[in-house]
Amino acid sequence: MRYAVYLTPPRGAPFLGAAERWLGRSAFTGTVSEPEAPVEARAATPARYGFHATMRAPFRLADGASEGDLVAAFHDFCAENPPLSVALEIAELSHFVALGAVDTAPVVAAGEAAVRAFEPWRAALDEADLARRQPALLDARGRELLDAWGYPYVMERFVFHMTLSGSLDPAAVPEVKRCAAAHFEPHLATPQTLHHALFREDEPNGPFTIIATQDDRDA
Repeated sequence: MRYAVYLTPPRGAPFLGAAERWLGRSAFTGTVSEPEAPVEARAATPARYGFHATMRAPFRLADGASEGDLVAAFHDFCAENPPLSVALEIAELSHFVALGAVDTAPVVAAGEAAVRAFEPWRAALDEADLARRQPALLDARGRELLDAWGYPYVMERFVFHMTLSGSLDPAAVPEVKRCAAAHFEPHLATPQTLHHALFREDEPNGPFTIIATQDDRDA
């Protein structure tokens, strides 16, 4: 199993409902539906992960650690790191479409906090994990970050995004952005509340589901 700490809207939020309809899957319930995203944007990977922004990339538990211990540590983290209020905009990153943050400073700080807080719980990368990160394609700093934190896009290389598509043909990007802007327009006018959530992948390439959230503590 692998675990990840992500940001996602709280249960029942209209913004979450819009995102789940776009992707065609809920990470809260596992419910699958026909995606409302245009055909060009329908990729299995975003739906498999669920609607989220990565704070602590997927990791396996270190030897001797239990899921219960991790959940307790997650709730301790939530006690010290409140939900974020984030103004969002449609963004394009490397030929895929996502929601990005208008003001990146708060989310960058939150990402660094999560990376540092959950590093003690992370097992060292095995060969499959390392291959997934494609170390041969990284520059020296990227490989340094990968070796130190298990993921190359952390610290100063962290880019907040909430993925809305798979990799797109460049010609399809404008239309997907237009559709995304229309779909999410009601939720882009004001900042959205994003809560931390602990996700779990039960088997390789399986769907990620939410096993604990900041909502639990706030309830």
